[in-house]
Amino acid sequence: MVTLSAKPCEFREREKGWKLSEFLCTMQTKERMFVEVFVLYNTPWRDKEWFTKQFIYIGKSIHELSIELGMDWSSLERWRQIHGLPKHSEKEKIIEEYGLDVFENIVRRKKKRYSLSNRMKSEIMYKGKSYEDIYGLERAQEIKNKISASNKNVKRSDEFKENLSKKQRGKNNSNWKGGFYSPHVYEHIDRLSVKEYVLDTWNRYIVIEKDYTCECCGVRSITCNGHHLLSFTKIFHAICFYLDQRNCLDTMSVISEMHKFHKENFREIYQCLCSPCHRNIHRQDNYYARMEQENRLIYLLEPYFSNPEPSLKEERAMYAALFFKEGAETIEITLS
Repeated sequence: MVTLSAKPCEFREREKGWKLSEFLCTMQTKERMFVEVFVLYNTPWRDKEWFTKQFIYIGKSIHELSIELGMDWSSLERWRQIHGLPKHSEKEKIIEEYGLDVFENIVRRKKKRYSLSNRMKSEIMYKGKSYEDIYGLERAQEIKNKISASNKNVKRSDEFKENLSKKQRGKNNSNWKGGFYSPHVYEHIDRLSVKEYVLDTWNRYIVIEKDYTCECCGVRSITCNGHHLLSFTKIFHAICFYLDQRNCLDTMSVISEMHKFHKENFREIYQCLCSPCHRNIHRQDNYYARMEQENRLIYLLEPYFSNPEPSLKEERAMYAALFFKEGAETIEITLS
């Protein structure tokens, strides 16, 4: 809604539609002012130039535009027809009127949109489920039989197996859960600061306390580093959840509470390992051994999913002063 104080005023609509944010005033006489106002902040879809840019050149779908504008998709589809724009499926018309590059951009955006949608659907609905859970017993058995038949008498080269293995490592693995640096949750928390002031600090401390001696093989080496028996990512997410429930979630609070947790439990959750032993423990072959160790320690995180007292809001300033100083290169840790 735009309110003008000029009196009298006239509003005229252009023949070819509205133009965004255009304001033109022309003083005809002292007694009369003609004002042309074409402001459509709330109805930009009426402007053919705007609609063409969003729908054709950027490649947004009617569904995407309806979500952005907060209106029904059928209304936007009607305006597409009013402006005389081709559908995204009308390849020949788009190429003829706007060029091949424009059509290829629409296709790329569509593929990216569908792949993201399918990935989110699989993570929410199918992750961790068997074929039987997803398709039922009969359909699952049919799928398994087809897979078995297609792999029968097929020999894979070592190169093929190695490439297949690489595609399943790290974030490419179908069981990837996001990791510490995943931006999907608690995105406003500065993870680099958490790593620097918590993870790196306690990694150095455990190595110094164990006198650079590997707890697995007994070798004394300067390359020793700390290994979390209880996943650092799980600790991070549990503490973020705890703080979020109390409306005091920020980077400073996370760092303070994680220092508190490590100070109380570091002897249980940490191991000092040399580089070869550390690599070995993270091999896929040792996955179940790691999970078994972690499950024995998961009880340490239970308080963060309950309602412990005193509230962290009262302790926040105290731990901030003890464990973190802005601009400081080191953090003093005092253990009893």
